[in-house]
Amino acid sequence: MAYVPRPDRPADKAAAYAEVEAEILAVLDGEPDRVARMATVASMLADAFEAYFWTGFYVVDAAKGDELVVGPYQGTLGCLRIPFGRGVCGTAAATRQTQVVEDVHVFPGHIACDSRSASEIVVPVMD
Repeated sequence: MAYVPRPDRPADKAAAYAEVEAEILAVLDGEPDRVARMATVASMLADAFEAYFWTGFYVVDAAKGDELVVGPYQGTLGCLRIPFGRGVCGTAAATRQTQVVEDVHVFPGHIACDSRSASEIVVPVMD
């Protein structure tokens, strides 16, 4: 997907990301609650980048240890649970490596939580 800036954001993709990062860090400064932080980041990313139809977090189910459960997000319905190693999110969790997938339809084991999803960026966030 091509970067399409909002009218109030820099036209340069890197500059827009840097601007949003600075805004997020300023808002989160001093907030210790994990859920509040995740909800705020999801909201701010969804607002900043209108082309994204899902921004959010999956967290490790502490009882299972090898399964993700949906956390705070903005957008269309997300999969409720994703096993480690399945799909883009599960692969990121299992490998602890960022996954950038331009065409999810050719990604081995892709889980179509929303059939409109064409590409994904998944960044594992560790405590």
